[in-house]
Formats: sequence, C-alpha cells, structure tokens
Amino acid sequence: MRILIIKPSSLGDVVHGLPTVNLIRRKYPQAHISWLINDTLASLLRHSPIIDELILFERQRFGSLMQLPEFGRFLGALGRGQFDVAVDLQGLLRSGIMTWATRARRRIGLSDAREGARCFYNEIVSVPRTHAVDRYLLAARHLGCDALPVEFPLGVSESIAPEGLIAVSPSARWATKLWGGDKFAELIRRLPPERVVLTGSAVEREFIDQIAQGRRNLAGQTDLFQLAELYRRCRVVITNDSGPMHLAAAVGTPVVAIFGPTDPALTGPYGSQHVVLRAGIPCSPCFKDYCTNRVPMECMKLIRVEQVLEAASRLCSNV
Repeated sequence: MRILIIKPSSLGDVVHGLPTVNLIRRKYPQAHISWLINDTLASLLRHSPIIDELILFERQRFGSLMQLPEFGRFLGALGRGQFDVAVDLQGLLRSGIMTWATRARRRIGLSDAREGARCFYNEIVSVPRTHAVDRYLLAARHLGCDALPVEFPLGVSESIAPEGLIAVSPSARWATKLWGGDKFAELIRRLPPERVVLTGSAVEREFIDQIAQGRRNLAGQTDLFQLAELYRRCRVVITNDSGPMHLAAAVGTPVVAIFGPTDPALTGPYGSQHVVLRAGIPCSPCFKDYCTNRVPMECMKLIRVEQVLEAASRLCSNV
C-alpha cells in the first residue's frame, strides 16, 4: 500500500500531524508512507522513523500565475506516484487539488476544510472544534487505526547539547502574538545567564541579539531537527504561541506559553505538563493578526514578567 500525507505547512501544523501518521504506520507497518511538505520545513522530518519518503513542495516556485505550468508538472508527478490513499490534513484549495491529482482510490479530507477543498475528496472525516492534534487523529481512526498512543516520532540524534537549559523563543508569525521585545528582555535579565539560550530564525537574529544581552543566541544556527533536539534537552521553553512552542511540547519539554489572540484549547501546547498564560480580556481570543481593541495589544500587555518567571520556576522544579 502507498499512502500520501499532504501537510505542507506550517511548522506547528506539521508537528500536530505526526501522531496521526504514527498511528497509520502502526496500523499499516508494511505501507510506503510519503509526506508532502514545504521544502523549508523538511529538515524537521528527515530522521522520522515512520516516514519512507519526503515529497518537497517548493512553495516559492509556485507563487504566481507565471509558475502554473510548473505547478502542473508537480501535480502530474503526484499522479504518477501510484498512491492508494491520499490524506489531506491541510484542508485548503491547493492541498485539495494535490489530493485530487494523486488519483488515489481513497482521497480523504476533514470536514472543516476551506476554500472548496472538500470538492476534491471522496471521503470526508467529520471533525469537531477541538485541538488540532485530536482533529487530525480522527483521520487515523477513519483508516481503522487505534486511538492511542499519541506520540511525536521525530527520531533522536547523538546530540551534544548541554542539558538543563532554559530556552526563550520570542518570535511568532503574527504581530498580535508577540509579547514584546521589552518584556522578553526584562525576563532574560532575571533568568540565570549561564542557562539561557535564545532561538529563532535567521531573519530574526538581529532582533533577538538586541534582547539577548550577551546570552547565547542560536537564531538561524540550527535546522528544525536540531532545534527539536535542543529543546529536548531543556528544562523549560518560554515562548509566544508559535511553531517552536509546538516543537518543544512534541519532544516532551515543559512549555510556558504566552497567549493572546488565539485559543489554547485549539492550538495550545499539547499535553498536561505545560503552563498557558492569558489575560482573559473579553475580546480574546479574536483570531486576528491585527488588533482593533481600544487598548492596543491589551491581551499581551497585561501578562507580567513575574507571571512568566513564576510559571517557569514551577515547571523547572517539577522536571
């Protein structure tokens, strides 16, 4: 059997899909399982023991109408992959088209798919409004898989990173998810300097340097798999609602997560060992990447440095 998982992005969403693919692997141990993923995220899955093949989607190559012929060739290659089952966990127009292009006998998608993607499936899995991990797991149940265990098999390397670090990830994709450089800078000043390491992407390195105050800044210095290994060896990760937050939770490291415009019940760090901090103002969660509140970013501004320090101290003492 040949199975294709279509989940190109984003980082957190790819992490959320791992338990589903793990259960599919357990149910069909002899199957050839491919994962279609954005090339910028592929390093995360390169050592995963449950995946036989990564199909790289170079999103930047297909960003305009000029690239439509090339996108057509990409779809044609999917059709020649002889997949028996295609599972679309992305649920958008482009991923729906990819699912249809496989010509798989079973083309499976979720009921909350958007942009008309449902038109391209011949099997639709009804999903409730719940955490993303649990939504995706229903696709595995649809394929006859057991409900448990919920695991995130990324693989393990021979890491030489020191243990007992406190990782700080001050970035996020939305401006409304940012706690703020000033608050993170104050937090970092009050943490043991020899234990703090900051993480982020290469484009964020200069910003992170400004708040690092001489602490180790690894922004842009690791790929995603290496970042997961770093987090695995940390005592706690302090972060906004972001992809790195989900990565830390996936490797079993306690997380202090700072939430404002989004709902932790849907996209919070998965598991019970984490602390989510929210201000709880009436307009939160708004699910917007821009703020229209009378007090701009009030939901984030009301979260105090002392709250974050107390939560991190509590989690460190429990490890």
